[in-house]
Amino acid sequence: MRRTKESLNKEPLSSIQTPWKKLFGTRKNAESVTFDEELDKERKMRTSMERDLTEAAQRLKMAHDEIRKLTDDLLIKKKELNELEQIMQKKQEDIDALQEELKDLRDNDSLELQKAKEHNSRLDNEILALRQRVRSLDSERKKHMEQCEKSNSDSTNSNPAPLTLQDNLELHKRCKLDLEERECQIKQLQHKLQKLQSTYNDIEERNEELESILGETQNRTKEQVDLLQCEIAGLQRTIMNLEAELTEMAEQREMKEEMLALAQNESVDRRKMSELQQELEALKTKLKEVNKDFRSKEQENHNLHVKNEQLGREKHLQDNKVSELQSQCKKLQMQVNEQKSSGDVKQMYQQLQDKMKTLEMEREAMSSALTEHKKKCEILQRQFNEEMEEVRSLREENLQLRQEVTTARQDLQSKREENSRLRQELSRLQDQVSKPPSSGNKAETLSGDSLIQQQYEEIRQLRQDLHRVQNVCSSAEKELRYERDKNLDIKKQHILLQKENTKLTAELNQVKQKLSSMTATCTGLEVDLEQRHHVMKEMELELLKRNQTAKALSSWQEKLEHERCRAVEAEKMVLELEQQLRAAQHQVVLLETQNAERRQLEEELKKKRENEAKIRVQIQDEQLKRKILDQNLEELQLEIKALHEKEISLTQNNCALQLKLHQLESVRQHMNDEKMSTAAEVRNLGYSYRSLNV
Repeated sequence: MRRTKESLNKEPLSSIQTPWKKLFGTRKNAESVTFDEELDKERKMRTSMERDLTEAAQRLKMAHDEIRKLTDDLLIKKKELNELEQIMQKKQEDIDALQEELKDLRDNDSLELQKAKEHNSRLDNEILALRQRVRSLDSERKKHMEQCEKSNSDSTNSNPAPLTLQDNLELHKRCKLDLEERECQIKQLQHKLQKLQSTYNDIEERNEELESILGETQNRTKEQVDLLQCEIAGLQRTIMNLEAELTEMAEQREMKEEMLALAQNESVDRRKMSELQQELEALKTKLKEVNKDFRSKEQENHNLHVKNEQLGREKHLQDNKVSELQSQCKKLQMQVNEQKSSGDVKQMYQQLQDKMKTLEMEREAMSSALTEHKKKCEILQRQFNEEMEEVRSLREENLQLRQEVTTARQDLQSKREENSRLRQELSRLQDQVSKPPSSGNKAETLSGDSLIQQQYEEIRQLRQDLHRVQNVCSSAEKELRYERDKNLDIKKQHILLQKENTKLTAELNQVKQKLSSMTATCTGLEVDLEQRHHVMKEMELELLKRNQTAKALSSWQEKLEHERCRAVEAEKMVLELEQQLRAAQHQVVLLETQNAERRQLEEELKKKRENEAKIRVQIQDEQLKRKILDQNLEELQLEIKALHEKEISLTQNNCALQLKLHQLESVRQHMNDEKMSTAAEVRNLGYSYRSLNV
């Protein structure tokens, strides 16, 4: 029988439990599925956000590194420009030295021309003298021949004739020997003159070569200056582009900072709501105290006004009394003047004087008291005005706080309405649960116990979910703090970049000033080149004159060959020619030294050409580096654009996460309310079941 009863009791239990299980089980499964899905989505979003943040940080680091590299490259290029300027200065110094040497050579050539002209004039004078002497010698020879013929005719007549003939023969031999010696000396001098002319021609050729080299060097320097100007213009363009990019980066960072500040302000506003509620309570207490103080001070001020009015009235009365006493005193003085002889009048006069003194003392005391009272009134009025201003400010703050309180109360009312709705739903459920069936069997009590157990299990699961949500919120807060620290670091880096930008602008201004100085020097060099061209033309004219003088010298030499026989007085010429030879040898030594110096200059010019070739190679390398830098800049711009897009997406994701956090907090509050309501329902159900069992 007992088994049959137990089986009968178990069958209705299963039939009663199935609908409740279906209802609460489906709700439980749906809630668990939604929470799991939301948690998975949040985890995925957080992982994606972390990845995006790490990528953005890495790209920002890369951008900073590239900016630093660009600044280093700019500094290196500035150093190279300074080195090139130093090289240009050295070349200018070399050109100046060559110009000075050319001037010295021109001066030496002019001196040599003057000496050659003087020498030619001397030779002309000597040739004229020799012609005259040759003519005199011819006349003497003719006379001598006539004398010889006469002597030959008279030889037959006289014996001393052979002696004269022998003497004449000896004289002829001596003259021939002297003439031969002088011819040899003249040939040597002609050979030396030819050597000097050849050396002179070599010097002229070298001068022409040096002038051509100078022209080439000047053209090369012009080309180098043009190239440097083009490079500087390119650098200026790149610097301007970098400045524009830096400004864009700064604007974008400001936008990011504003977005982050808005996100932070939203979180701060929530905290401020709780703080404002506390401040409201404190301000209410303060307002009560201030109102009390204000009322007390108003009463004090009213009392002071009343006292002031009373004192003014008393003062007016005393002034009237004083005026009356003064009039009485005047009358008494008139009477005293009339009745000075009487002693009673004297006593009255003394009494009146004593009264006057006492009244004056009282008047002074009253005036001092009035001044002190006025000062106190002014001080109290100032304090009153200050307190009134404070009260106004407090009233304004009170109005703001009241508005905030009204908004908070509205929120609380909405939440209370939601709680009331939930409580109504719970009460309905309790009514459905607490309705006893008509049969009154024990199966319903057992089904209620099973429902209570299920509700306890659901509450435990809800608590676990709440703990999970709290952990997730704490981790999200930590991540937000970490992101805020990163944003502060980015701001500091932005400030450093702005400082570097200012330095770059100052350096650009210095480079522009140097360019202006370089252009001025180039214009000066062009003017010097034009002057040199004019000097070269003058030198060519002088060379033509020298060639003409050389031709004249050759003609005079031919005439000298015809006049060898007339060189009786050539000894003086030989001495003079020896002196001239010594001077010519000295000049030859000087020319050799000049040739050695010119060779040194040629070697230096070769070295400079080699240096110029090296500099050209360096310039080509720099051009390649610039092309590479331009490519890197373009890549940086593309990466920066991608970073901006990612930052925008990150901000959007942050906003979405904040909205989700708000939703989770609202869900948490709902869950807490449901938890409290379910606990109350469980207690009510327990009491109801106990009452039923009883």
